[in-house]
Amino acid sequence: MPEREPKPEGTALKRILFVDDDANVLAGLRNVLRGQRHQWEMVFALGPEEALAKVAERAYDVVVSDMRMPHMDGAALLTEIKRIQPKAVRMILTGQTEQESVLKSVFVAHMFLSKPCDPDLLKRVVARACNLNALLNSEALQAAAGRVEMLPAAPKTYIALNEALMRPNCAVSDVVRIIERDVGLCAKMLQLVNSAFFGLPRRISSLDEAVTYIGTSTIKNLAMALEAFAAASKSCGLSGPDLAALQNHSLLAGQIARRIHSGDKTKAEESFLAGVLHEVGWLVGVDIPVKASGPPAVDRALLGAYLLGLWGLPHPIIEAVAYHQDPQLLPHADFELVDVLYLAHYLAAELVGGMVVRKLDCDYLLHKGIGEAQLADLRVMVSQLAGQLAE
Repeated sequence: MPEREPKPEGTALKRILFVDDDANVLAGLRNVLRGQRHQWEMVFALGPEEALAKVAERAYDVVVSDMRMPHMDGAALLTEIKRIQPKAVRMILTGQTEQESVLKSVFVAHMFLSKPCDPDLLKRVVARACNLNALLNSEALQAAAGRVEMLPAAPKTYIALNEALMRPNCAVSDVVRIIERDVGLCAKMLQLVNSAFFGLPRRISSLDEAVTYIGTSTIKNLAMALEAFAAASKSCGLSGPDLAALQNHSLLAGQIARRIHSGDKTKAEESFLAGVLHEVGWLVGVDIPVKASGPPAVDRALLGAYLLGLWGLPHPIIEAVAYHQDPQLLPHADFELVDVLYLAHYLAAELVGGMVVRKLDCDYLLHKGIGEAQLADLRVMVSQLAGQLAE
Protein backbone atom coordinates (compact mmCIF):
# COMPACT_ATOMS: atom_id res chain seq x y z
CA MET A 1 0.00 0.00 0.00
CA PRO A 2 1.57 3.34 -0.99
CA GLU A 3 2.19 5.70 1.94
CA ARG A 4 0.71 8.86 0.41
CA GLU A 5 -1.59 10.07 -2.29
CA PRO A 6 0.04 11.25 -5.54
CA LYS A 7 0.96 14.91 -5.80
CA PRO A 8 0.09 16.75 -8.99
CA GLU A 9 3.05 18.41 -10.66
CA GLY A 10 3.54 22.10 -10.05
CA THR A 11 0.95 22.37 -7.24
CA ALA A 12 1.74 23.51 -3.71
CA LEU A 13 -0.37 21.20 -1.61
CA LYS A 14 -1.13 21.38 2.08
CA ARG A 15 0.54 18.47 3.83
CA ILE A 16 -1.66 16.49 6.25
CA LEU A 17 -0.50 13.64 8.49
CA PHE A 18 -3.06 11.10 9.76
CA VAL A 19 -2.01 8.78 12.59
CA ASP A 20 -3.74 5.64 13.85
CA ASP A 21 -2.54 2.25 15.08
CA ASP A 22 -5.27 0.46 13.09
CA ALA A 23 -4.43 -0.11 9.42
CA ASN A 24 -8.15 -0.51 8.59
CA VAL A 25 -8.94 2.93 10.02
CA LEU A 26 -6.17 4.47 7.92
CA ALA A 27 -7.45 2.66 4.84
CA GLY A 28 -10.93 4.03 5.53
CA LEU A 29 -9.57 7.56 5.87
CA ARG A 30 -7.61 7.20 2.67
CA ASN A 31 -10.77 6.11 0.88
CA VAL A 32 -13.15 8.82 2.16
CA LEU A 33 -10.57 11.57 1.63
CA ARG A 34 -9.51 10.49 -1.83
CA GLY A 35 -11.33 13.45 -3.35
CA GLN A 36 -8.99 15.82 -1.50
CA ARG A 37 -5.82 14.52 -3.12
CA HIS A 38 -5.61 17.55 -5.44
CA GLN A 39 -5.67 19.95 -2.45
CA TRP A 40 -3.77 17.95 0.18
CA GLU A 41 -0.71 15.77 0.21
CA MET A 42 -1.95 13.12 2.65
CA VAL A 43 0.43 10.93 4.62
CA PHE A 44 -0.86 8.00 6.68
CA ALA A 45 1.28 6.77 9.58
CA LEU A 46 0.62 3.43 11.26
CA GLY A 47 1.23 4.25 14.90
CA PRO A 48 3.09 6.99 16.78
CA GLU A 49 6.60 5.69 16.07
CA GLU A 50 6.07 5.91 12.32
CA ALA A 51 4.45 9.31 12.75
CA LEU A 52 7.45 10.71 14.62
CA ALA A 53 9.77 9.37 11.93
CA LYS A 54 7.77 11.17 9.25
CA VAL A 55 7.61 14.41 11.26
CA ALA A 56 11.39 14.31 11.60
CA GLU A 57 11.72 14.14 7.81
CA ARG A 58 9.45 16.99 6.69
CA ALA A 59 7.03 19.68 7.83
CA TYR A 60 3.26 19.23 8.05
CA ASP A 61 0.45 21.78 8.07
CA VAL A 62 -1.95 19.59 10.07
CA VAL A 63 -1.55 16.43 12.15
CA VAL A 64 -4.67 14.37 12.96
CA SER A 65 -4.05 11.63 15.52
CA ASP A 66 -6.09 8.94 17.20
CA MET A 67 -6.12 9.26 20.99
CA ARG A 68 -5.96 5.66 22.18
CA MET A 69 -2.83 3.93 20.90
CA PRO A 70 -0.45 1.50 22.63
CA HIS A 71 2.97 2.59 23.94
CA MET A 72 2.25 6.29 23.22
CA ASP A 73 -1.22 7.82 23.20
CA GLY A 74 -2.32 10.72 21.02
CA ALA A 75 -1.70 13.34 23.71
CA ALA A 76 1.91 12.22 24.19
CA LEU A 77 2.45 12.08 20.43
CA LEU A 78 1.12 15.59 19.87
CA THR A 79 3.24 16.86 22.74
CA GLU A 80 6.34 15.65 20.93
CA ILE A 81 5.09 16.96 17.58
CA LYS A 82 4.45 20.33 19.20
CA ARG A 83 8.11 20.42 20.24
CA ILE A 84 9.37 19.41 16.79
CA GLN A 85 6.91 21.35 14.62
CA PRO A 86 5.17 24.04 16.71
CA LYS A 87 3.42 25.58 13.68
CA ALA A 88 1.51 22.42 12.77
CA VAL A 89 -2.17 22.42 13.68
CA ARG A 90 -2.75 19.43 15.97
CA MET A 91 -6.05 17.54 16.17
CA ILE A 92 -7.20 14.60 18.29
CA LEU A 93 -9.66 11.99 17.03
CA THR A 94 -11.11 10.11 19.98
CA GLY A 95 -13.92 7.68 20.57
CA GLN A 96 -13.43 7.89 24.31
CA THR A 97 -15.86 9.76 26.51
CA GLU A 98 -13.71 9.96 29.65
CA GLN A 99 -12.96 13.56 30.59
CA GLU A 100 -9.44 12.58 31.62
CA SER A 101 -8.53 11.73 28.03
CA VAL A 102 -9.50 15.19 26.81
CA LEU A 103 -7.74 16.92 29.69
CA LYS A 104 -4.49 15.10 28.91
CA SER A 105 -4.39 16.74 25.50
CA VAL A 106 -5.91 20.15 26.26
CA PHE A 107 -2.55 21.93 26.06
CA VAL A 108 -1.26 20.19 22.94
CA ALA A 109 -4.31 19.69 20.72
CA HIS A 110 -5.88 22.61 18.90
CA MET A 111 -9.09 20.73 18.16
CA PHE A 112 -10.97 17.64 19.31
CA LEU A 113 -13.06 15.50 16.96
CA SER A 114 -15.28 12.59 17.94
CA LYS A 115 -14.51 9.19 16.46
CA PRO A 116 -15.94 8.00 14.16
CA CYS A 117 -15.87 11.43 12.55
CA ASP A 118 -18.19 12.42 9.72
CA PRO A 119 -15.98 12.62 6.59
CA ASP A 120 -17.47 15.94 5.45
CA LEU A 121 -16.87 17.46 8.88
CA LEU A 122 -13.28 16.22 8.88
CA LYS A 123 -12.70 17.74 5.46
CA ARG A 124 -14.12 21.10 6.51
CA VAL A 125 -12.20 21.26 9.77
CA VAL A 126 -8.86 20.34 8.19
CA ALA A 127 -9.41 22.76 5.27
CA ARG A 128 -10.22 25.61 7.65
CA ALA A 129 -7.17 24.81 9.76
CA CYS A 130 -4.97 24.99 6.66
CA ASN A 131 -6.48 28.31 5.60
CA LEU A 132 -6.07 29.87 9.05
CA ASN A 133 -2.53 28.60 9.37
CA ALA A 134 -1.61 30.14 6.02
CA LEU A 135 -3.28 33.40 7.03
CA LEU A 136 -1.45 33.63 10.35
CA ASN A 137 1.88 32.75 8.78
CA SER A 138 1.74 35.47 6.15
CA GLU A 139 4.91 37.52 5.70
CA ALA A 140 3.13 40.79 6.51
CA LEU A 141 1.79 39.48 9.81
CA GLN A 142 5.07 37.95 10.87
CA ALA A 143 6.85 41.17 9.93
CA ALA A 144 4.45 43.16 12.11
CA ALA A 145 4.99 40.78 15.03
CA GLY A 146 8.72 40.96 14.42
CA ARG A 147 8.65 44.75 14.95
CA VAL A 148 7.58 44.18 18.55
CA GLU A 149 10.51 43.94 20.96
CA MET A 150 8.71 41.27 22.96
CA LEU A 151 5.24 39.86 22.34
CA PRO A 152 3.11 39.66 25.50
CA ALA A 153 3.51 36.37 27.37
CA ALA A 154 0.53 34.18 28.13
CA PRO A 155 -1.03 35.39 31.39
CA LYS A 156 0.54 33.40 34.25
CA THR A 157 -2.53 33.28 36.47
CA TYR A 158 -4.64 31.94 33.61
CA ILE A 159 -2.10 29.18 32.97
CA ALA A 160 -1.93 28.30 36.66
CA LEU A 161 -5.73 28.18 36.88
CA ASN A 162 -5.92 25.99 33.79
CA GLU A 163 -3.45 23.54 35.27
CA ALA A 164 -5.22 23.51 38.64
CA LEU A 165 -8.65 22.95 37.09
CA MET A 166 -7.31 19.94 35.20
CA ARG A 167 -6.81 18.15 38.51
CA PRO A 168 -9.87 16.07 39.48
CA ASN A 169 -9.52 17.08 43.14
CA CYS A 170 -9.24 20.84 42.49
CA ALA A 171 -11.17 22.82 45.10
CA VAL A 172 -12.43 26.40 45.26
CA SER A 173 -9.70 27.15 47.79
CA ASP A 174 -7.05 26.11 45.24
CA VAL A 175 -8.46 28.59 42.71
CA VAL A 176 -8.62 31.37 45.29
CA ARG A 177 -5.01 30.83 46.39
CA ILE A 178 -3.80 31.22 42.79
CA ILE A 179 -5.68 34.48 42.21
CA GLU A 180 -4.67 35.92 45.57
CA ARG A 181 -1.01 35.81 44.54
CA ASP A 182 -1.73 38.85 42.36
CA VAL A 183 -3.23 41.51 44.63
CA GLY A 184 -4.09 43.83 41.74
CA LEU A 185 -5.85 41.10 39.81
CA CYS A 186 -7.69 39.98 42.94
CA ALA A 187 -9.01 43.50 43.60
CA LYS A 188 -9.96 44.07 39.96
CA MET A 189 -11.83 40.79 39.80
CA LEU A 190 -13.87 41.53 42.92
CA GLN A 191 -14.64 45.00 41.58
CA LEU A 192 -15.87 43.54 38.30
CA VAL A 193 -17.86 40.77 39.96
CA ASN A 194 -19.72 43.36 42.05
CA SER A 195 -20.52 45.59 39.09
CA ALA A 196 -23.76 45.54 37.12
CA PHE A 197 -21.78 43.55 34.57
CA PHE A 198 -22.67 40.32 36.42
CA GLY A 199 -25.86 41.49 38.14
CA LEU A 200 -25.48 39.21 41.16
CA PRO A 201 -28.26 39.39 43.79
CA ARG A 202 -25.99 40.65 46.58
CA ARG A 203 -22.55 42.10 47.14
CA ILE A 204 -19.69 39.61 46.98
CA SER A 205 -17.03 40.24 49.59
CA SER A 206 -14.55 37.44 48.95
CA LEU A 207 -13.03 35.47 46.10
CA ASP A 208 -14.47 32.27 47.60
CA GLU A 209 -17.96 33.67 47.07
CA ALA A 210 -17.06 34.96 43.60
CA VAL A 211 -15.87 31.55 42.46
CA THR A 212 -18.92 29.88 43.99
CA TYR A 213 -21.41 32.28 42.38
CA ILE A 214 -19.79 32.65 38.96
CA GLY A 215 -17.98 29.35 38.50
CA THR A 216 -14.36 28.36 37.97
CA SER A 217 -14.45 28.56 34.17
CA THR A 218 -15.67 32.15 34.15
CA ILE A 219 -13.14 33.15 36.81
CA LYS A 220 -10.34 31.58 34.75
CA ASN A 221 -11.42 33.38 31.59
CA LEU A 222 -11.80 36.69 33.44
CA ALA A 223 -8.26 36.25 34.72
CA MET A 224 -7.02 35.87 31.15
CA ALA A 225 -8.70 39.09 30.03
CA LEU A 226 -7.81 41.21 33.05
CA GLU A 227 -4.17 40.08 33.04
CA ALA A 228 -3.83 40.76 29.32
CA PHE A 229 -5.17 44.30 29.67
CA ALA A 230 -3.09 45.00 32.78
CA ALA A 231 0.10 43.84 31.07
CA ALA A 232 -0.64 46.03 28.04
CA SER A 233 -1.24 49.22 30.01
CA LYS A 234 2.40 50.35 29.76
CA SER A 235 3.33 49.11 26.31
CA CYS A 236 0.40 49.01 23.90
CA GLY A 237 0.46 52.71 22.99
CA LEU A 238 -3.21 53.34 23.85
CA SER A 239 -4.17 56.12 26.24
CA GLY A 240 -5.67 55.22 29.60
CA PRO A 241 -9.24 56.12 28.57
CA ASP A 242 -8.90 54.28 25.24
CA LEU A 243 -7.57 51.17 26.95
CA ALA A 244 -10.40 51.29 29.51
CA ALA A 245 -12.98 51.66 26.72
CA LEU A 246 -11.44 48.72 24.87
CA GLN A 247 -11.56 46.56 27.99
CA ASN A 248 -15.19 47.51 28.69
CA HIS A 249 -16.15 46.74 25.11
CA SER A 250 -14.38 43.37 25.24
CA LEU A 251 -15.92 42.35 28.56
CA LEU A 252 -19.38 43.33 27.37
CA ALA A 253 -18.89 41.42 24.12
CA GLY A 254 -17.91 38.38 26.19
CA GLN A 255 -21.10 38.60 28.23
CA ILE A 256 -23.23 39.03 25.12
CA ALA A 257 -21.54 36.09 23.42
CA ARG A 258 -22.15 33.93 26.47
CA ARG A 259 -25.85 34.87 26.52
CA ILE A 260 -26.21 33.99 22.84
CA HIS A 261 -24.85 30.50 23.57
CA SER A 262 -26.46 30.17 27.00
CA GLY A 263 -28.10 26.85 26.15
CA ASP A 264 -24.77 25.03 26.12
CA LYS A 265 -22.47 25.62 29.12
CA THR A 266 -19.30 24.59 27.31
CA LYS A 267 -20.06 26.74 24.26
CA ALA A 268 -21.13 29.60 26.52
CA GLU A 269 -17.74 29.69 28.26
CA GLU A 270 -15.89 29.33 24.96
CA SER A 271 -17.94 32.24 23.60
CA PHE A 272 -17.21 34.34 26.68
CA LEU A 273 -13.46 33.78 26.36
CA ALA A 274 -13.56 34.60 22.64
CA GLY A 275 -15.50 37.77 23.43
CA VAL A 276 -13.17 39.09 26.12
CA LEU A 277 -10.14 38.39 23.91
CA HIS A 278 -11.41 39.40 20.48
CA GLU A 279 -9.63 42.79 20.52
CA VAL A 280 -6.38 41.48 22.00
CA GLY A 281 -4.55 42.53 18.82
CA TRP A 282 -4.79 46.14 20.02
CA LEU A 283 -2.78 45.21 23.12
CA VAL A 284 0.31 44.52 21.02
CA GLY A 285 2.51 47.62 20.94
CA VAL A 286 3.34 47.84 17.25
CA ASP A 287 2.94 50.61 14.69
CA ILE A 288 1.22 49.20 11.63
CA PRO A 289 2.00 51.16 8.45
CA VAL A 290 -1.04 52.91 6.99
CA LYS A 291 -1.48 52.52 3.26
CA ALA A 292 -2.75 55.35 1.07
CA SER A 293 -5.90 53.39 0.29
CA GLY A 294 -7.52 50.12 1.20
CA PRO A 295 -7.22 48.11 4.42
CA PRO A 296 -4.14 48.31 6.69
CA ALA A 297 -1.15 46.11 5.88
CA VAL A 298 -1.95 43.93 8.89
CA ASP A 299 -5.38 43.56 10.46
CA ARG A 300 -5.49 43.87 14.26
CA ALA A 301 -7.87 40.90 14.38
CA LEU A 302 -5.25 38.73 12.68
CA LEU A 303 -2.53 40.07 14.96
CA GLY A 304 -4.70 39.11 17.94
CA ALA A 305 -5.31 35.65 16.53
CA TYR A 306 -1.56 35.26 15.95
CA LEU A 307 -0.89 36.14 19.60
CA LEU A 308 -3.55 33.74 20.88
CA GLY A 309 -2.00 31.03 18.73
CA LEU A 310 1.35 31.63 20.42
CA TRP A 311 -0.41 31.37 23.77
CA GLY A 312 -1.84 27.98 22.77
CA LEU A 313 -5.53 28.86 22.98
CA PRO A 314 -8.12 26.54 21.40
CA HIS A 315 -8.24 26.68 17.61
CA PRO A 316 -11.96 27.65 17.38
CA ILE A 317 -11.27 30.76 19.48
CA ILE A 318 -8.25 31.72 17.38
CA GLU A 319 -10.32 31.26 14.25
CA ALA A 320 -13.25 33.30 15.56
CA VAL A 321 -10.96 36.17 16.63
CA ALA A 322 -9.25 36.18 13.23
CA TYR A 323 -12.52 36.39 11.29
CA HIS A 324 -14.83 38.18 13.76
CA GLN A 325 -15.18 41.24 11.51
CA ASP A 326 -15.55 39.21 8.29
CA PRO A 327 -17.20 35.88 9.18
CA GLN A 328 -18.30 35.43 5.57
CA LEU A 329 -14.65 34.80 4.66
CA LEU A 330 -14.72 31.59 6.71
CA PRO A 331 -16.49 28.77 4.82
CA HIS A 332 -19.10 27.27 7.19
CA ALA A 333 -22.73 26.25 6.96
CA ASP A 334 -24.08 26.59 10.50
CA PHE A 335 -24.27 29.41 13.04
CA GLU A 336 -20.86 29.04 14.69
CA LEU A 337 -18.61 30.77 17.22
CA VAL A 338 -17.31 33.22 14.62
CA ASP A 339 -20.90 34.37 14.01
CA VAL A 340 -21.58 34.68 17.73
CA LEU A 341 -18.48 36.85 18.06
CA TYR A 342 -19.41 38.94 15.02
CA LEU A 343 -22.79 39.71 16.58
CA ALA A 344 -21.41 40.28 20.09
CA HIS A 345 -18.77 42.69 18.79
CA TYR A 346 -21.37 44.73 16.91
CA LEU A 347 -24.01 44.74 19.65
CA ALA A 348 -21.48 45.74 22.32
CA ALA A 349 -20.32 48.66 20.17
CA GLU A 350 -23.93 49.62 19.48
CA LEU A 351 -24.71 49.70 23.21
CA VAL A 352 -21.74 51.55 24.67
CA GLY A 353 -20.15 53.20 21.62
CA GLY A 354 -16.47 54.05 21.42
CA MET A 355 -15.71 51.46 18.73
CA VAL A 356 -15.82 51.86 14.97
CA VAL A 357 -17.66 48.91 13.47
CA ARG A 358 -18.87 48.11 10.00
CA LYS A 359 -22.55 48.00 9.14
CA LEU A 360 -24.18 44.76 10.22
CA ASP A 361 -24.62 42.39 7.28
CA CYS A 362 -28.24 41.40 7.80
CA ASP A 363 -28.37 39.30 4.63
CA TYR A 364 -25.44 37.21 5.88
CA LEU A 365 -27.06 36.79 9.31
CA LEU A 366 -30.38 35.81 7.76
CA HIS A 367 -28.53 33.09 5.86
CA LYS A 368 -27.29 31.84 9.26
CA GLY A 369 -30.79 31.84 10.73
CA ILE A 370 -30.75 35.25 12.45
CA GLY A 371 -33.58 37.37 11.06
CA GLU A 372 -35.10 40.69 12.17
CA ALA A 373 -37.12 39.07 14.97
CA GLN A 374 -34.06 37.30 16.40
CA LEU A 375 -32.01 40.50 16.17
CA ALA A 376 -34.72 42.39 18.05
CA ASP A 377 -34.68 39.74 20.79
CA LEU A 378 -30.90 40.00 21.01
CA ARG A 379 -31.08 43.77 21.36
CA VAL A 380 -33.55 43.38 24.23
CA MET A 381 -31.16 40.93 25.86
CA VAL A 382 -28.22 43.30 25.36
CA SER A 383 -30.14 46.23 26.83
CA GLN A 384 -30.51 44.18 30.02
CA LEU A 385 -26.74 44.09 30.30
CA ALA A 386 -26.54 47.89 30.32
CA GLY A 387 -25.11 49.30 33.52
CA GLN A 388 -21.95 50.50 34.98
CA LEU A 389 -19.00 48.35 33.97
CA ALA A 390 -15.97 48.13 36.21
CA GLU A 391 -13.36 50.71 35.25
